[in-house]
Amino acid sequence: MLRQAHYNTKNGQAIISYLMSAKDTFVTAAQIAEHIKKINGDISRPTVYRQLEKLVSEGKVRKYIFDDSSVTYFHYVDPEEHNQDFYHLKCEICNEVICFECDEVSDVSRHISDTHAFQVNGSKTVFYGKCKMCLQGH
Repeated sequence: MLRQAHYNTKNGQAIISYLMSAKDTFVTAAQIAEHIKKINGDISRPTVYRQLEKLVSEGKVRKYIFDDSSVTYFHYVDPEEHNQDFYHLKCEICNEVICFECDEVSDVSRHISDTHAFQVNGSKTVFYGKCKMCLQGH
């Protein structure tokens, strides 16, 4: 059986670099393409999607679809934080998604597990509301 060779391209490196610099946020393929165009010149959206799918299959990036909006978000997976549970905040106004870790929410997850025999998947837990910028009316 032939194994597909892993290769690093200029575009692939630019994408992973951008995701690493934005590791506390979630970005769309369109945002990535826009950023890469500013830095490296032209890049097609299909190229961005191909590179993202490769990074997802390698476990370097996670892919999220949070609700019925059909917008796909991508998030860099820090190897040191790979197994930690992170929760998500999604702004209902601007659609920004924020990754966060919170002991109180982790305590609630433990309570649900211990008391109700149900294990919460932190990586898929999303709290909806309004972000700081939208609350301030910007």
